[in-house]
Amino acid sequence: MRILIGIDDTDGAGWAASTARLAREFGDTLAGETRFIGSVGHILFSGVAATTNNKASCLVVESERADAADFLLAQAAAYVEANAAPSSAPGILVAGAEAEALIDFGRAASRREIRPEELPPLIEVRVAGLRGGRGLIGAAAAVGLTARGWSGRWLEFGGLRRLDRAVQARELRALGIFLVSLETDAEAPAPDDWIDTHGRLRPQLAAGRAVLPLRRIGEGMWEAAGAEPKAKSR
Repeated sequence: MRILIGIDDTDGAGWAASTARLAREFGDTLAGETRFIGSVGHILFSGVAATTNNKASCLVVESERADAADFLLAQAAAYVEANAAPSSAPGILVAGAEAEALIDFGRAASRREIRPEELPPLIEVRVAGLRGGRGLIGAAAAVGLTARGWSGRWLEFGGLRRLDRAVQARELRALGIFLVSLETDAEAPAPDDWIDTHGRLRPQLAAGRAVLPLRRIGEGMWEAAGAEPKAKSR
């Protein structure tokens, strides 16, 4: 069973770890009957107060546990409580099949300010609002946008952060990343072709997949389109 875990509002001014980083690190703690597939970052409406930018994270997890939603909510809440900034008001939302009911909510949250009462009534979704739970709106929006499958970027997917800056196409395909050429001839990279990720590999979430647009820079050489040189990781 696939589970989506939305997390938002865990950082604060001067706090070392962003929500995106906290979400990824929580995903790395999952093991056994739960498998961390990756995490997606979504930029929400910019007209609300935020520490840096209004970005929420959604973890994608697969679990064989019968009590997966309750188990994952408890695990996420404990991890966030222990690692979030003291000034934060984290929100956590765990959803399975009902995540699709949040799609329109997520799209709205990316375009305008959302009021708490606009969160639709959901039966099977589990939520936790810590220290006031201001982040529940962002957590719900991140789940809805991930369920939609057409926005955001994968901040972790199959261990992509452990890859070197230059990788072969076969390595990325082995992780499940779909490579798309932006060249006019639309030629796909050969398995042995090299791809310069600029040290910042962030595939797009498109059609529910991890998709990496590429531009050719030489014979058997490509680069990730839109990638910028790696800055300090947060």
